[in-house]
Amino acid sequence: MIEFIGKFHPLFVHLPIGFILLLAVLEWLALRPDWKELATANRVILLLTIPVSVASVGCGWLLAGSGGYDATALFWHRWLGTSVAAGAIALWMLRQRGWMIAYRRSLFVTVLLLTIASHFGGSLTHGSDFLAWPKPRSTKTGPLTEAQLLSQPVYAVAVQPLFDKYCVSCHGAKKSKAGLRMDTFALLQKGGDSGSVLEPPGNKSCLLGKRITLAVDEEDHMPPAGKPQPSKAQLAVLRWWLDSGAPTDKILADLKPPTDILETIQSVATSPASVPSESK
Repeated sequence: MIEFIGKFHPLFVHLPIGFILLLAVLEWLALRPDWKELATANRVILLLTIPVSVASVGCGWLLAGSGGYDATALFWHRWLGTSVAAGAIALWMLRQRGWMIAYRRSLFVTVLLLTIASHFGGSLTHGSDFLAWPKPRSTKTGPLTEAQLLSQPVYAVAVQPLFDKYCVSCHGAKKSKAGLRMDTFALLQKGGDSGSVLEPPGNKSCLLGKRITLAVDEEDHMPPAGKPQPSKAQLAVLRWWLDSGAPTDKILADLKPPTDILETIQSVATSPASVPSESK
């Protein structure tokens, strides 16, 4: 029940963000004599901001207990978010007392705290580089030929790219739900809170194989509903790899993949220069 209530945090958190930014814009516009009437709406905005801020903070604290988040980013997001809720209450008190200079200065500080808290919140959800300036896209030299593809390490070219695309956002360095990381094979092999995800061997026996083959609307299906889902052909590649013994020390040619599996791998494979040389 606690974890379920915590999941309402993303619903509530955007409301105080919008209200506080609207409050700041209206106060700024109201500094002009012709628009000073705009500030009369701010009491109502503040009254709306306080309950949704408190609700957002409360749900956020409950959600944090589910684990799997980067400890440093979580610490700052939690306490800065709590400070924003306290700031909303303080703004109401200052405005009610008519202390407008202190009110406007406190509003500026609250917006600053909100901005930093939002950055850490985005880092928890999307990674620390979410707001970074986009890096230049690498130039691919075209799809791999079949001969080039067959000479590549099976894990590096067929499996890790799928994990990177669909799994690492929740099971990576910044966020490791259920204690599981999938950004390298060594960490995948280590498993998570439920133990190994690759043992016993085989697609129908191991936890990883079971989770990816559940119906999307089932609670234990991975990736969770609402997240990008691998195609049927991509799932077939993962099942084929698991049934082959989940190897990392073999090249594709050693495993003699069926034509449909090879075509799927070839459709997502990068150029030879971009393929990792080692299977971690």
